Parts: sequence; C-alpha cells; structure tokens
Amino acid sequence: MKLYHYTTFANFCSIWIQQKLKFSTWTNCNDIYEREKIYHYSQQSKEYNGKKYPLGVLKKFSQEVFKEIEQYRQISFSLGTKRCEGFASPMLWGQYARDHQRSGVCIEIDSSKIKFPKGYKVFRKKVSYRTNILPTHVCGVNAELENAANLFVVENRNNLFFTKHWHWKYENEYRLISKECQELDISDAITCVYVLGEDIITLQSIKNIIQDVEKISFLNIGGLSLKLQKTKLKDYEELQELIKNYKWG
Repeated sequence: MKLYHYTTFANFCSIWIQQKLKFSTWTNCNDIYEREKIYHYSQQSKEYNGKKYPLGVLKKFSQEVFKEIEQYRQISFSLGTKRCEGFASPMLWGQYARDHQRSGVCIEIDSSKIKFPKGYKVFRKKVSYRTNILPTHVCGVNAELENAANLFVVENRNNLFFTKHWHWKYENEYRLISKECQELDISDAITCVYVLGEDIITLQSIKNIIQDVEKISFLNIGGLSLKLQKTKLKDYEELQELIKNYKWG
C-alpha cells in the first residue's frame, strides 16, 4: 500500500537524514474536534456492579482519561482518492507542505517496508468520517481499577483516534497511533519524493540531498483540467535542456 506524507522542506531534511518519521503530539492537531475531545460522563455516575460512584471518583477518573490520551502520538498519511492521487492534492500541498511561501515535499512510502519496532504497540487504521461527531460515552467502566483509564482508551480507540468529521474527508487519512513508540524507521521504504515545480530552489536542494534522482518526481500544473502532473526529474531536466538549446524561429 502506498502512503503519502506531506511536510515542509525543513522537516523533510530531518526525515531524510535520519530515515525516520517522528510521532507527533495531539497539541499539533489542527482539527477542533480532536483538540477538544468530547466525553459524556452522565451514565458513569449511575450504578455499576450494584453501587454508585461518588463524585470524587468520577472527577479523578476523568482527569486520568485526559492524561492517558495525552500520552498517545500519531503519524498521518494520505491514501489519495479515486479522483486525486495521493501526491496530487492541492489542498494538502497548501495545508501541510508550505514553509514561508516555499513549497515543501510529499513523501511516498511503501507501507510494507516500514520497520515497526518490536515490543511497541502501533495501532494502524484508515480514518472514517462522519457528518456528526458523537461524544465518547464513559460508562460501564470500573473507575476504581488502577489501569481503568488505559483500558478505556484502548477499548474506545476507534472513536477517539480514527474518527473525524466529514469536512476532513478530502485527506483520506491513514493514521498510526502509539503510546510508547516515538519514531518509525522508514529506511528503504521511501519510493518517491514529489516537489512542486513552483519552487526550483527546493527542487535543486532536494536533488543535492537525495542524489538518487530516480526517486525524485517533478510536479507541474498541466492539462485543461489543471491537474498536478508528475514527471521524473531526469526527464524534466532533459526537456528543459532541449528547450534551452532549441533554436526558435
């Protein structure tokens, strides 16, 4: 499966040198529904196993839940859509691959070649999208258990981490979530690096960093439908040289 990760030029340099992708905290999230996660505790205050929880237990548990969620990190990719290939989303280029008006890059990754660290849990799943984001109900949980918050987050991870509002559907996101893992080894997993044609400086810089020009593709806007079209860097440079040396008229 091909995964596409949009990033700035500066971040790409770090990724390429280390051959690693770092998990990001939720504080970097730009989705208001994810920054302000909504929970419904009313049912938790009712009886569980024949007794009622005092308000103090409920308050403590809610605090533990938030602390637990803050320990999870994520890495986001795009899968592309039927109408738009993973590297060719104008929205994603503008939203995630801009750095002081310079174009960034889109990294194409072969998911089968990612080296997942042994001993760490990494939850992987395509994000689902809904027209209404429902609150996560905190009910039927024994809040007095020592690991209650951890159990709650794991059991509700689909709703907490892999569900977004339909306004974000254009991203067609594939997400990796982990509590313990800090980074992923992607050495040998990068199959292509895409650069927008509007920024020749970035293109030349990446060429010098990667050196293997077969892994670089040049993107330009072409055709009557104004789609982002890719050209292998080698072919693009040959075309530019041909135009330069052509005797017009």
